[in-house]
Amino acid sequence: MKKNYPLITLILLLFYNMGCSDQKDLQKSKISDHQECVVLIHGFLRSSNHLKHLRHFLIENGYFVVSIDYESTSMTIPEIADSTLFNLTDHCQNQKIHFVTHSLGGIILRSYLNRNQIKHLGKVVMLAPPNKGSEVADFVSQFDFINFFLGPVVAQLKTDQKGFVNALGLPKFQFAIIAGNVTLDPFSSYLIPGNDDGKVSIENTKLENMDDFLLVNRTHNFIVDAPEVKEAIFNYLKFGRFRKD
Repeated sequence: MKKNYPLITLILLLFYNMGCSDQKDLQKSKISDHQECVVLIHGFLRSSNHLKHLRHFLIENGYFVVSIDYESTSMTIPEIADSTLFNLTDHCQNQKIHFVTHSLGGIILRSYLNRNQIKHLGKVVMLAPPNKGSEVADFVSQFDFINFFLGPVVAQLKTDQKGFVNALGLPKFQFAIIAGNVTLDPFSSYLIPGNDDGKVSIENTKLENMDDFLLVNRTHNFIVDAPEVKEAIFNYLKFGRFRKD
């Protein structure tokens, strides 16, 4: 593998397609007394539209779903967390609140729950989370002009043991992790030791106190739409494990 890829190719491969929010809704505007709430938090340079198929799946299976949107290039991770998660009870009322996060979304939630409590907190599923950082962030954050355009989040996702992500400590809530092992990004994968999904290594998604772990043949961005991932999320929220058997 050559090391002299044009930097612009790296940028295009690493971060693309912000997308726009999907305005279609398949649920009533207010949660019912018998429903549980699932909050979806998207990843870096994405929008809630990236999780729209997962949203529809969960609604079809009886959950009340709240899709969080945030702008990921102008604030730090704690600032994003505090500006987007403070009013969840307005949507979920006094019902149980679960979370499904993708990539950076998992770190945003961990940051928030390190400093705040959520009443009736349920289970959390993290999809492809950089829980121990990403070597891609190590590389990209070296360049001032990239940091200028992509904001402070990138540097906070470094693998440095004294950095932001690794300083969060182990979560004190019930959670499980799904990671992918397929990449469409050869440059990023070259930077990442071991098997990876094109953005984060499998090992760096894991945390020692997770309830369950599932590895799927999916890439970082497309893991959210995989049928086996949707089924595993439903099983975990319902039964506390990814596989019913």
